Parts: sequence; C-alpha cells; structure tokens
Amino acid sequence: MVKDGIKYFLNYNIRFNYSFEKRLKEIIALKKKNCDEILQIKNKIFIDLFQTAYQKSVFYKNLYREHGISINDVQSINDINKLPIITKEQIRESINQINIGSNLLKVKGYTSGTTGTPLKVYRDYNAILNEAAFVWAQRETFGYRPGMKTVSLRGDLGRNSKFKYDKFSKTLHLSSYNLNENNAKFFYDKIADFSPYAIVAYPSSAFTLATYFSKLGKKLNVPFIFTSSETVYDFQRATIEDVFSGKVVDWYGNAERTIALEQLQNDKYYEIPLYSINEYNEDNTVTTSLINKTFPLIRYKVNDVIQPATGVDHFPREIQKINGRTDDILLLPDGTRIGRLDVIFKGVEHIDFAQFVQKNTHHFDLNIVAAKSYSKRDENEIIKNLEFRIGNLISYEINIVDKKDIIYTKAGKFKLVVNEIPNL
Repeated sequence: MVKDGIKYFLNYNIRFNYSFEKRLKEIIALKKKNCDEILQIKNKIFIDLFQTAYQKSVFYKNLYREHGISINDVQSINDINKLPIITKEQIRESINQINIGSNLLKVKGYTSGTTGTPLKVYRDYNAILNEAAFVWAQRETFGYRPGMKTVSLRGDLGRNSKFKYDKFSKTLHLSSYNLNENNAKFFYDKIADFSPYAIVAYPSSAFTLATYFSKLGKKLNVPFIFTSSETVYDFQRATIEDVFSGKVVDWYGNAERTIALEQLQNDKYYEIPLYSINEYNEDNTVTTSLINKTFPLIRYKVNDVIQPATGVDHFPREIQKINGRTDDILLLPDGTRIGRLDVIFKGVEHIDFAQFVQKNTHHFDLNIVAAKSYSKRDENEIIKNLEFRIGNLISYEINIVDKKDIIYTKAGKFKLVVNEIPNL
C-alpha cells in the first residue's frame, strides 16, 4: 500500500504541474483562433517538424534522399504529398534510426497491436505534455478537471485486485478483468459510495458494467463517461447513458499519437487544431503527428477508415464516421467478458501475428506466428501477462502456426479475438 501511495503521488505531480497547466491554457486558447491563424501556426509547426526530421533523423534523411527530396522541396503543408508514405513495418525495422536524441528522458509506448504485434514508439516529456493537454482541453469543456472524483476502468488492475484508490488524483481504479455477475453488486456499491463526477473507461468495459447493473435493476448518477481506445457503438452508448444517467464523451486516437478526434457537446467528432495533419483515403488514413518532434512520424499510414463530413467547410473539420477497432471478446466460465487483449503482447517484440480463438467457455487457443527471434522467454512473458489479466479460470493453449492459419473476416479484415461460441 505504501508503494502504491508513493507511485500515485509521483504520477500525479509529474502529470499535473505548472507546465501542464500552462500548456492546457495554450490549447484552450487555440479554440478561439480563426481558421487562418490556425493554418499559419500549423504550417510553421509542420515545416519545423520536416526540417528537424530531415536533418537529425537517419531514417528520414536516407528515405527522402532515396526519393530525390531535398530540404528545400517542402515549403508548406501544400507540399506534403511530395513525401513518401511510411508504414508500421518500416517503423518497426527503423525505430532507432527514426528516434532523435537520447532515450534516457523518453518513455516507451506501444500500439494496440491489432495484428497481435504491438509497435514500440518513443515519447519525450514534451510529447506527453502535449497529449495530456489536448485530452484535458476536451474534458474541460464538459466541466471535468484533474483532481475531480473519477472511476477508472482502463485495465490498470489485473485479476487479483478488484479495486485500488489513488487519493492524490481522487481516482478509484476498478479491475476490468473482474467484470462478471458475481462481482456486479460489489462494483455497484463501490461506485455508488464514491459518487464520482466521471468514469474513464474502455467502451466495452463501461458497457459490460452497465449491462450487469441493468440486470440488477440498478442505476447510478454519473455525469460523464469518457471513453477511448475502442469503437463505441450506438447500442453501447445508449445502454451506458441510461444506466449511469450520464453522457458518453468519446476520444479517438492512437498510441503512435499521430491522430486524434474529439467528440464535442453536439456528439459529433472533430479534428483537433494543431494535433496532426490527416489525409483520408478510401481504405486507410495517412497521418502526421505535430506533437512529437523527437520521434517524428510523417505521413504514417493507419488502417482505420475515417470519413470526413461532406459539404461542411467550417473549422474545425467535422468527421462523419470512424470505421475500425472491432474485436470479439473472451468469455470466461464465470461470465466475465474480457476485451482489449492486445495488452497481453505489450513488451513482447518477437511475434509477427497473434490471434485468440475461442470455441467454448472453458478453453481458448492463442495462435502465434513467430518471428525468427521468438523464444521461450517471449512465451513466458505472454503467460505472465495472461495470468495477470485473466487469472487461472480458463484453460488455454499457445500454438505456433503459419500465417495462412490466421483467420480473417469475409471483408478481409483481421480480428485479434475470434469468438465462435454460439449466441454469445
């Protein structure tokens, strides 16, 4: 408990300090600027990003020279199409060449790993500060500030802890890996007694909890439920808002920090000024991060398909639809529904693909396409992560398979979790 207290104290003071407050005010002030002012600032940030990458990143220096691009060829955002698109595979192979400066003052981040193989990226303090300020600028429009009473359902706790309380941030952490009917009353009482202003959760976790509370015939009064990291569906939103008597506010982003879209009071999604440059295509989105200069990702392709609203020319740009991030869940024998299983592979770098396949509630298979460097050490790390997140309630088998054995949908899309239990 003492160790947790020290950790929470340090985390809170590192995240919410004078620098954060200053950056937050700057981000909020951006929303009062007109389109021309924003474009002028955006252009300056992009040119600075491009020139820094060209001069200081071995990866970009070589890439651009191979494509015959000189540093003077890009004079504004209008020239961005001259630059080649980069992929996750290129980043994975060139992490150290992309990275600028020392890693001593940087934090590793991992993508969600929709192919079961997370990508490692680096963030310095400035990038972390930028991300936090943009997120909290959205939350502040709903009256939510750091230090207000919060319930977190973000996978912070494993199977062995149902809850922990962080008195410094006033956050009650609940384990999303213990959401089942047997624990529903316990979680209801915890939230009711705590009386939070907001719940911060994966959509699937908030929906699962709301479903169990509904079965108990119980409702709560929580003003806001802030969701991210997964697609939030209309049926989930309706159930969550009904049971918690609050409003679902969603944030779309990625671990690479190359794109973010915020839901505002009218329930519509919008681009965020000065967060990124986004190019929307029929089958992908090309993104350029403007918030992380020391690990620059310029014209980086992500597979989610995003449709901007048509016939709308006001600023910021409105988004009509976001497609992607749809996975099944694992169902444990006690009724617990487990989503967001990509975290099982964070820190495990020697796999090409991975996929969970479940046909009954007592067993699942984890099929892995192993990289050449895959070893028993990697398998042990996966087992440790599985035990932390899921416990020992269900049997499983880890299988090394060929890529051809990975299952795809009829539309040719990969799903990390394939659940074949009838009538799930």
